[in-house]
Amino acid sequence: MATVTFDKVTIRYPGAERATVHELDLDIADGEFLVLVGPSGCGKSTTLRALAGLEDVESGSIKIDGKDVTSQEPADRDIAMVFQNYALYPHMSVAKNMGFALKLAKTPQAEIDKKVKEAAEILGLTEFLDRKPKDLSGGQRQRVAMGRALVRNPKVFLMDEPLSNLDAKLRVQTRAEVAALQRRLGTTTVYVTHDQVEAMTMGDRVAVLKDGLLQQVAPPRELYDAPINSFVAGFIGSPAMNLFPAEGATLGVRPEHMMIATDTLPAGFTTIDVVVDIVEELGSESYVYATWQGNRLVSRWPEGPVPSPGTPLKFAYDPATAHRFDPVSGERLN
Repeated sequence: MATVTFDKVTIRYPGAERATVHELDLDIADGEFLVLVGPSGCGKSTTLRALAGLEDVESGSIKIDGKDVTSQEPADRDIAMVFQNYALYPHMSVAKNMGFALKLAKTPQAEIDKKVKEAAEILGLTEFLDRKPKDLSGGQRQRVAMGRALVRNPKVFLMDEPLSNLDAKLRVQTRAEVAALQRRLGTTTVYVTHDQVEAMTMGDRVAVLKDGLLQQVAPPRELYDAPINSFVAGFIGSPAMNLFPAEGATLGVRPEHMMIATDTLPAGFTTIDVVVDIVEELGSESYVYATWQGNRLVSRWPEGPVPSPGTPLKFAYDPATAHRFDPVSGERLN
């Protein structure tokens, strides 16, 4: 296990005018599960690859356990990386795939067998050790890729969108397994995803990036309850926070706080006349979407029959609990 520090790290691809990552300051604690999240092109995978030694750093430094590794070769950093594509050798068995890095390091075969067996037990792969990758499901292949990293017992695990190739149901199941495994092992882990739901359900803390700049790093609940700016507010949460103009500010109201107005509406609430665009029915809950003055708004529907598109409604919110952001900079005002 180890700490990881990015100290004003800037990464720029050759010929690019703008840095992909700009002066990143980020401290990752020993044993922490930190998730890097943001839209495509925000610099999250580049940040991870720089930590792995696969991208050059223009300025600043990267430290693992206080040791500057900025110029070190990847093999000397004591990290293990799990990629989006499993990159398994199709002609090798699960056991040989998992132990291949140890074999290259000339580890004695008895030790390789021991470590592979232990990792297989942790990952539920014991009965598949003699199978080839083609005989496994997507989730099983992903666990083999994780096992290959696990047997190395690295200081830091790096994971670059490792679940993006899985179907929705398997993705939910596997992300729970990955999070539970990390907490069991206690190995410092940096995990990249573009899926904010995945980030919020897995990370001890989540670092949100946009255009190469770190916007906010905080525990999931803090990101949700106190986003530092309107970008984080709109990115974190599913459905996204309602953001719309008000006098002197951009207001932010979570869908669960954007109520359907009734005759018993509490005093002080503000109402908005809308017409239903679409209704999203998710089984356990439903969301009503409407457009107001060019802004898409969404409200969580209470129990009962849902309205049809074209139905006029009143949305309502309590101004006292709304988030307020500067309309120009997007910075939080309250």
